[in-house]
Parts: sequence; C-alpha cells; structure tokens
Amino acid sequence: MKHEYDVIIVGGGPGGSGTALHLKDSGLKVALLDKESFPRDKVCGDGVSGKSSVILKQLGLFDKMLELPHGPGYGVWLSSPKGVDFIVDIRDRKGKDAKPNGAVVRRYDFDNFLFREASSLENVDAFEGYTVFDLIKEGDQVVGVKARDKDGNVHEFYGKIVVGADGMNSIVANKIGQFEKDPDHYVVAVRGYYDGVEGMKEVIEIHFVEEALPGYFWIFPLEGKKANVGMGMLLRDVQKHKANLKDIMDKIIKEHPKFKDRFKNAKLISEIKGWGLPLGSKRRKGYDNGVLLVGDAASLIDPFTGEGIGNALLSSKLAAQVIKEAFEKKDFSKETLQRYDELLKEHLDPELKTMYRLQRLGSIKFLLNLFFDKLQKKPELQELVISTIISDDTLEYKKKLSDPIFLIKNLIL
Repeated sequence: MKHEYDVIIVGGGPGGSGTALHLKDSGLKVALLDKESFPRDKVCGDGVSGKSSVILKQLGLFDKMLELPHGPGYGVWLSSPKGVDFIVDIRDRKGKDAKPNGAVVRRYDFDNFLFREASSLENVDAFEGYTVFDLIKEGDQVVGVKARDKDGNVHEFYGKIVVGADGMNSIVANKIGQFEKDPDHYVVAVRGYYDGVEGMKEVIEIHFVEEALPGYFWIFPLEGKKANVGMGMLLRDVQKHKANLKDIMDKIIKEHPKFKDRFKNAKLISEIKGWGLPLGSKRRKGYDNGVLLVGDAASLIDPFTGEGIGNALLSSKLAAQVIKEAFEKKDFSKETLQRYDELLKEHLDPELKTMYRLQRLGSIKFLLNLFFDKLQKKPELQELVISTIISDDTLEYKKKLSDPIFLIKNLIL
C-alpha cells in the first residue's frame, strides 16, 4: 500500500512527536510512525529537565504535562563517594511557592501524552504498530520508508524528508551509515520502580557511591513514596570490570549505609530493565539526502547526566526549522539539510563538549571527593553549582565548572 506525505517521522517518542508538534502550523502533511502502540513502556530515568520544561512551555504543554502522575523536580541532591551531601532546592532561593523547574514522569505516561498531542494535530496522521525496516531511494536521495504493520502487510510511505527519531538502535541511522556503538561513548544503564522509599525531598538524587564508580546511582522521586531507581556506567567500564549492574544496584540498596534504611520497607514494583544510551560526546552526523536524525537516533544524550529528553526536544525544534526552510527552497539535498548540523553545532555542541569534560572529571574518585570537600567551604563554588542547576540558561555555568583553570584554583589553591 502506498501513502504520500510531505514529511515522514519514524518514531513517536519525544524526538519524533516533538518534531511533529513543531510542524503544527507549517502546512505540511506529516506521517508519524511508531512500531509500538501507545501507551508503551520506555526504559529511562524519566527525568524531564529544565531544558525539556522550557521547550514544553514554548509548545504550551508544560502545565498540561504536570497533570500527569509525576514527582516535582525542585532541584538536585548530590553526594560524593565519601558520602558528603550537597542539596540544591530552588524553594530555598525562590520561596516555598516556587514552581518546579522540572519533573519526573514515567515515559509510559510522558511519551503517550506527547504522542497523543502530536497525533491530534490536523496535519498529522499517526500510524501505531508500523515497523520501518527499509528506506526508499531514488538514486542517492531518500524519498520514503517501507514499513510492516501488525498484520504483516507492507506499506510504502513517500515524502520529501524522512526524520529518524527511532532511538538508539535507529534503522534510519543504520541505513544511512550512521550507526555506531563506541564503548567510550555509550552508557549501559538499569532501572526499576520502587514504592516505599524513605527520605526523598522532591529533588532528583545523583549519588557517586563507591560501588557505582565510574558511574553513578540515582533516585528520581515520583508521586508519593514511589521512585525511579537505577545506575549507569560507560560500556567500556562495564566490559573492563565485567560489571553486573543489576547486582551492583541491589547491593547498594540493601547494604550501603546511606541507603539501606531508606529502602528497608521499599518494594520493587517492576522488573529491573536495562537499556543503552548513545552519548553526544560522539554524535552521529544528523543529516543526509532527504534525511534528518533527532534525539537518541542522532546520539545526543548528555554525556554527564545521561539525560536525553531535553536534547531530543531541542533537536526536534531545530529539525522542524530546517524542514520548513527546505520546503521553502524546494531543496531536500544534504547540502540544504546540512543546515541542521550547523544548528546543532551552535545550540548543542558547546554543552555536549562541556558535559563530556565533566563526565571525565566525575569518573575520578579522588577529584570527586576533593570537589565535594571544597564545595562545603567555598561560597563561590557553591553559587556556581547552584546556578548550573537552577538557571534557565546553564551553559555558561557548566563551562566554568569544567574549566581546568577554575578547577585548579578552587580545588588546589
């Protein structure tokens, strides 16, 4: 069966649905395909960051998102391998009535919310249960995709631009030669949902505990005493240490003095599931003739925090901008679509490079302990960390935090 559209989006997660939402008033006819039927589970930390919140506000969807079951994100609780805590809560600065600058929302709910918002648009047709397995080409120009529905029927979708928003194992990226899993730039993570976790403070928790190094252990609070709990580590280090992340996480929860009492009465209410995160420290080329890649398909995950929703939404916004420009020019070649890569370099690369430096610094136990020790004593360092977390535009603070001269001054002098 043949279908004709202007834009074909492969993948209905935040990157794909975000692209469709940003094309709302474009006048372009959009097909939004996903291999699953929504709602569906997606293994993730579930953090909707400040960056995500800004874009959701631009789309007019932030307050509506907060109607979903969620845990408000008022800041961050960090701890060092030695157990030194540093907690940033925006309510301490902006008052108890301050609005959260983020949230923790299950991807089961969040992705369904975005997908339904996108599929309700007049210019968008949504196709659930359609698995894309190949690209359609005319010469070296991609002009569509082949997909199989739940009954096994093959469909051909034709369009001027195909957006690959199909995640870490992107078939679109693979078909244009942009699929790579570099152990130095790929994180393996596990997570489970727990109920009955004590001591949560409506802030996300990132703990650099000894057992999790050179990764970290997290507790992201949901509603009530429920939480998304997990840990992640570079694939390189998992392979090097033959690490079993499920076993390490279980040991932290049951035996670590900082957490065993907090989980004493907690119950695991889901499976422990694993997934992979292609980091933006080595992002894929996000364009080709007739193709753009967004989100995890473009390898845009924050190298330090592992957060991917914000960059998926940002890349969807930039992709939609380039799509509109391409249709104005009536030119869908890689020369025109290269503009997308230029926008990523401008809006995202500086942050990705900065967070990669922080990732490397954060993998060294001695430096982490020293940093947290100095953090207790140096107001300037405290202010910088606080600004990095609560400011609307955090890049300048992140750059300073990863600057070697600044670190030498504050950690050694």
